[in-house]
Amino acid sequence: MSKFNENSEMQKFWNEEGGEKWVENIDAVEAMILPMSNSLLEQTAAQSGEYVLDVGCGGGITSIKLAAQVGDTGKVLGVDVSEPIISIATDRGEGIANLEFQLGDVTSADLGEDRFDLITSRFGVMFFDDPVAAFSNMRRALKPTGRLVFICWQALERNPWMGEPAAATFEILPPPADAAPRDPTAPGPFSLGDAEHLQKILQAAGYSQIDPLSVDIPISLGSLDNALKLMTKLGPTAEALQTATEEEKATVIVAVRKVLEKYDSGNGVSAPAATWIVKASK
Repeated sequence: MSKFNENSEMQKFWNEEGGEKWVENIDAVEAMILPMSNSLLEQTAAQSGEYVLDVGCGGGITSIKLAAQVGDTGKVLGVDVSEPIISIATDRGEGIANLEFQLGDVTSADLGEDRFDLITSRFGVMFFDDPVAAFSNMRRALKPTGRLVFICWQALERNPWMGEPAAATFEILPPPADAAPRDPTAPGPFSLGDAEHLQKILQAAGYSQIDPLSVDIPISLGSLDNALKLMTKLGPTAEALQTATEEEKATVIVAVRKVLEKYDSGNGVSAPAATWIVKASK
């Protein structure tokens, strides 16, 4: 399997700063998206004996659970473009006989043909430079009766857990030079947020019976202090703070904390979040 296209900005990001930050905060991030992960696994309905491809497998939590579901007669292959992240998955999956992890890019990798019963992804398909090519390559790898089931974020405006802290930040600091005007369908966490755009990509890649299910699950960010730490370590706020003065940093932290406070129940910060769980057939 090819590793990745070194000219891809997204792949460079996930193998450098993005991957390193994810690794530093992996426990917090995985706890945050655990309810979404569980919803995805319910919809994949992996069966004993199935061969599964987990795209953008991250730290391998979903792949490990899938390996248990398909049993000794099945097999799971987890693939990710980030070397620092997939090294964690490899360590976690050591000793699981029906589980393998590989560094690779599913856009260009030789995934084989008619190979997988199920291709799935937990927030790993929004970063493709050429999503039609990536989904087409995955479709070729599905068996004739195979299915695609993945979860992705809906539009940023439907995810205030990320949108509101970012908006508060950019009332104080200038947004990144490449942020405006920004194509909402460009590679990034919310690139598949528009249902019509998502449908067009999968149709162009040859899928049928495309069914995006809207799933709204509040996202738990832990205590107020933990939520503030997470929002200032990952995402747009973290990027903006890199070049901010100490005074600006302090002002941003106060503003972001104020945003998060309104979602703090006293038992932790829980903010609205919206996803698509998408099913499609070969």
